[in-house]
Amino acid sequence: MAGAAEKRREDLRDMKRKSILAAARRVCDEGGPEALTMRAVAAEAGYAPGAVYSYFSGIDELAIALTAEELGHLARRMREAAERAQENKASPAAALEAAAREALKATAGNAPHVRLAGRLMSAQALPADLDRAVTGRLIAILETLGGPLRAATGLEGEAAHREILCLAALLIGLRVLEGAGRLAPLGYSAEGLLAHRLAGLPEA
Repeated sequence: MAGAAEKRREDLRDMKRKSILAAARRVCDEGGPEALTMRAVAAEAGYAPGAVYSYFSGIDELAIALTAEELGHLARRMREAAERAQENKASPAAALEAAAREALKATAGNAPHVRLAGRLMSAQALPADLDRAVTGRLIAILETLGGPLRAATGLEGEAAHREILCLAALLIGLRVLEGAGRLAPLGYSAEGLLAHRLAGLPEA
């Protein structure tokens, strides 16, 4: 009986935590990362502000949890896109392109989350456990690009790491610029610039 009651409490807490994260996502979507405050999230979730502090110690922890969740979703979608390409006997270069294009597709219209991630990653110091959460998801995204990139180019070690990071930075930059409406006036699209970059990668 005690175990069942504890399980119900844990499930309820997990459900409320997820509802707060969902509310934070909506606030960020509508007003950008600048609008993300504990009071705004509490109002969106239908909770008293003090109740949110029972699940997150402050806005930094909440923002990092939201970013980690978003990065986790992105890594999964990119991995699934690469796997579908591989199942269709696509080349490693095509699998890399599929993963990279999925990153653009998954973040379309989602520039607030990209900006939030950028702000957090540039922070001077984060609590160790939260820093690990974001870093772990980021590594998952880099590895999703890394496998096909290594296979397509034959690069290993430092050379491969450099190309993977450059490609990840390009994807983030393209999405931020396009989300801010800066690419179209210049006559470019995120997809077109990504294709240009991928075409310039060395071949195995």
